[in-house]
Amino acid sequence: MPRTRKKGPELTRTRRPAQRLSGIDPHALSARLYELHNEASKRPDARDAAQEALSRWPGDAAFYNVLLWAQQHAEHLVGQEAQEASVLRVQLSQLLRERLDPVQLRAVEDARAAGATWERLAPALAVDSVTGAFNKARRLAVTVRGLAEDRRSPEAARALEARIAAEALERQRREEAEDARYPLVQAAARRVLAAYERSELCTQPEDYWITELAEVIDDRTNPLERANLALILRNATAEIYRNTRHTDREAAATDEAGQALEAAASLTHPPRTS
Repeated sequence: MPRTRKKGPELTRTRRPAQRLSGIDPHALSARLYELHNEASKRPDARDAAQEALSRWPGDAAFYNVLLWAQQHAEHLVGQEAQEASVLRVQLSQLLRERLDPVQLRAVEDARAAGATWERLAPALAVDSVTGAFNKARRLAVTVRGLAEDRRSPEAARALEARIAAEALERQRREEAEDARYPLVQAAARRVLAAYERSELCTQPEDYWITELAEVIDDRTNPLERANLALILRNATAEIYRNTRHTDREAAATDEAGQALEAAASLTHPPRTS
């Protein structure tokens, strides 16, 4: 009787999202590359070509030219220096690629807004079909605007588009709600500013938000600006209450000022829990 083989656990391959470099200064990478080549050129056994190459250094900020220069003169480095310089080139290349993605996406979006067809964009995107151009632009959008777990795939592109649409709808609803209560917020802001002008609030000369409130209260012309007034008023009242923790003063010096402050806080802050 033939023996049956036991099946082991099914192995599945998890598709991990692409990672992006962060917190790395490309100028520092470029400067370190120069430093490595400069040190190598000063050794007693350094070739004249290594010293001459430094005179053609493109500059720390010209990242693409730095990469071409470092690649051309890579043979001047040996051992650990050559290894470190190569890794720096890899990092700088990756950073340059990541910086170019949003630039290319914006260019595609500007081209579409200007009336360029996908037929015209296809060769510019190095693809040979309208579908290829459209899908490449969608994958680029996922790379630039997607979450860390998103993949460059049609499914991720559709999910991203749905998420952006939902966020836009939520933003519109929030702006409409803020716009509806704008008269109340503006009236509360005027009461706070009146108390501020009477020097009845705990403010400091360097306070930012109360000054910002005074400057913008009369120029709210669209729903987004009117919605932002509530945020500015919230920050201004928080700034006043925060000042009381660093001084021996009360938030408001009069009952009228205190009522204005409480009215503003009730409009712009979530209810306080005990």
